Amino acid sequence: MQAAANLVKPGDTVLVMNGTYTGTDNGKVLEITTSGTASAPITFQAAPGATPVIDNAGTWNGIVVSANYIVINGFTVRGGAANYNLSQAMGGSTGDPALNGNGIAIIPGGSASLPHNITIENNTVYNQSGGGIYTEGADYVQILNNVVHDNAHWSHYGNSGISVSTSVNLDNNAGPHFVISGNTSYNNAQMVPTQGGNVITDGEGIILDTNPGYTGQMLVQNNTVYNNGGPGIESFQTDNAVISGNTVYGNNTQHTQAASDSTIFINQSNNNTVSNNSTTAPSAPSTPTTPTTPTTPTTPVNVAPTVTQASASPGTGTEHVGDTVTMTLGFSEAVTVTGTPTLSLNDGAKATYVSGSGTNSLTFKTTVASTDTNTSALAITGVNLPTGASIKDSGGLAANLSGAVKTFSGLQISNSSSTPTTPTTPTTPTTPTTPTTPDNVAPTVTQASASPGTGVELPGDTITLTLGFSEAVTVSGTPTLSLNDGAKATYVGGSGTNSLTFKTTVASTDTNTPALAITGVNLPNGASIKDSGGLAANLSGALKTFSGLQIDPPSSTPTTPTTPSTPSVTKPVLSVADNSLWVAGRGGHVDLGTTVTTTDSNDQVTLNIKGLPRYETITTSDGTKFHGSDITLTAAQVDGGLTLTSNYRGGGQPVATLTLTASAKDPTTGAVSTASPQTITVTDPRGSTTSTGTPSTGTDTGASGHGHGCWHHHHHGSSVASGGTTTTGTSQGSALLSEIRDLVANRGVATSASPITAADTSHASGSTASSLASQSFALLNQYLAGNTGRVDPGQIVAAVSNGNTWAQNSSLLTRPQH
Repeated sequence: MQAAANLVKPGDTVLVMNGTYTGTDNGKVLEITTSGTASAPITFQAAPGATPVIDNAGTWNGIVVSANYIVINGFTVRGGAANYNLSQAMGGSTGDPALNGNGIAIIPGGSASLPHNITIENNTVYNQSGGGIYTEGADYVQILNNVVHDNAHWSHYGNSGISVSTSVNLDNNAGPHFVISGNTSYNNAQMVPTQGGNVITDGEGIILDTNPGYTGQMLVQNNTVYNNGGPGIESFQTDNAVISGNTVYGNNTQHTQAASDSTIFINQSNNNTVSNNSTTAPSAPSTPTTPTTPTTPTTPVNVAPTVTQASASPGTGTEHVGDTVTMTLGFSEAVTVTGTPTLSLNDGAKATYVSGSGTNSLTFKTTVASTDTNTSALAITGVNLPTGASIKDSGGLAANLSGAVKTFSGLQISNSSSTPTTPTTPTTPTTPTTPTTPDNVAPTVTQASASPGTGVELPGDTITLTLGFSEAVTVSGTPTLSLNDGAKATYVGGSGTNSLTFKTTVASTDTNTPALAITGVNLPNGASIKDSGGLAANLSGALKTFSGLQIDPPSSTPTTPTTPSTPSVTKPVLSVADNSLWVAGRGGHVDLGTTVTTTDSNDQVTLNIKGLPRYETITTSDGTKFHGSDITLTAAQVDGGLTLTSNYRGGGQPVATLTLTASAKDPTTGAVSTASPQTITVTDPRGSTTSTGTPSTGTDTGASGHGHGCWHHHHHGSSVASGGTTTTGTSQGSALLSEIRDLVANRGVATSASPITAADTSHASGSTASSLASQSFALLNQYLAGNTGRVDPGQIVAAVSNGNTWAQNSSLLTRPQH
């Protein structure tokens, strides 16, 4: 799959066959970094009838999307959480992918600094030690009809079933930007305290998590959410959410929140609309009055497979006696069919099941009869399960078939024959003057498409053009399409279906054009395109211009290059100055001391850093700040210098292990070469000394949890601001508080990075230190309250230097201004 992802272009669809796909050495099974376009998205989906499994046990992510206009459809993404237990997880670390890996991630990177227009649908994500499906720093995302269960148990990062965090506005257009609909999320629970504390903070079924400043609407509708460790649905620091039509019950099993907040929890959020949600479990279809088994089934009834779509082929046109209509029902998961189900139709006929058992797509067929009722729009009115027939999932749960009811506008049923009949008792005139088959039922071209749909095509490149018809057509001879570059596309296949394929290969004699166009359809030497009744197709709809698809042959015949170049990729060289670093908390920083070099200037070289804890950030020379446990930097960013800053405020001395991997990618072939990973251990804090620099500031381009399951987890208490040196207000008081804490903790010896000086003094101890703490905080209280007397931080040091004579210096204190 990764090989395909490295080669795709806009408009491509990658069909994945049956099999189990496992991780690669970069910590992901599938990473998508090439973007599609609005008119030509890139789709990765299960092949018809296939159920591919992505097994990311032991890796950081199953699927990572760092691109735009992408569709992910029909995969099972399975983690390795079942291989571990709570004891192992409690003894683990944030740097272990086996205990922190996630299912499907949408994060910045690759060709998308702000990923957008991404659809995640019809997937099953389960058994992930970290989260199921999550987004960070994205916009315009649809998460539809997925089943997400038994995730988030072992990670220290505070994960959930479905999470949308730190979103960024692509634009300020009205209407939903995020749509989370039709999903089933259950048994997701955080069982290990979040890193940096001893509290379980997350484990929600669905969470809109920490989206301050984001103005787009988020729509959470028609989901089923139950038996999760945290609240069923939570909106945390997220405005403009609409939560409607969901079934939410039996959540907060870990008691992370009050009982009143266990179903839908609006937490520090504004302008949220909550309506028409159900908070009771659906009743079982048949519960005995005195059950011999538990009254609550272990498999809830609401996880039954459901019909997600219904389609017909042909989709439009008029069908006559003898014509066959094929109908397809798509399901939320694979189903097994026994017997012969049928579909009731509004023309009085029935469509009979023909195939699809074992997949998530069932096919039915009906043939129009003279006894059928004329109708202007064929419709499915119900599903019939005659004696012994059933449609069930692998667990034996019967499918919910209500979604099969659908009307196909434009698909007309006529109980007359498509061939004019001769009247048995002709009247005058003996030959009917008006044929019984009107001329407006000729097949028509309903769409024209090109693959690739955009880009610049050069001599030797092949372009595939597809014409879609309103009904199945038969081709004789070899039709061609005239193109505005002077070339022709030749018919290659599709006769008997409603989709014909043509191909053209760009030649050096073609005319340059900024937008390739079909200018006509040619039927040479008896060639034809007709329907089953022999009626010639109306081909006027084939004319189309493909904006953005450029034809650019060279202006003259190129000469043979004197030195032919063969695309290649060279392994980059990663240098680490020191594999063991120390950095002080509360704003201390240190040079990471890394460089990346290559001998091939054509290669795209990057550096991936894994394991960065949530309290540390990396800042580039232009002030751009990155944070998260899986970040990727360009060679230019690395060579400009990287500064690691710590904001750790705990009392321990944590040690983080950073894993650095340099990779080079050939832009032509997509080949990748990776250098051997190197590690840097970072101990925090330094102890008795600290860096004297000012914490760097810049544009924050990341979010906690960039890639590895280090998602934004939230604490429901207060927080203390930190940052660079300031001169007024709360920040000044916060800095002063840090200085006081250092002074008392070190018994009179200042260790802060702020420019405070003090004379040498004997260390205070015992009750003196306690008195220093009390009176220092009194002085801070006066300072923050805005008293009339100016207090200089040096006064605190001077007072500490005098130790036991503090009480005699009470003139430094004025009455607190409360």
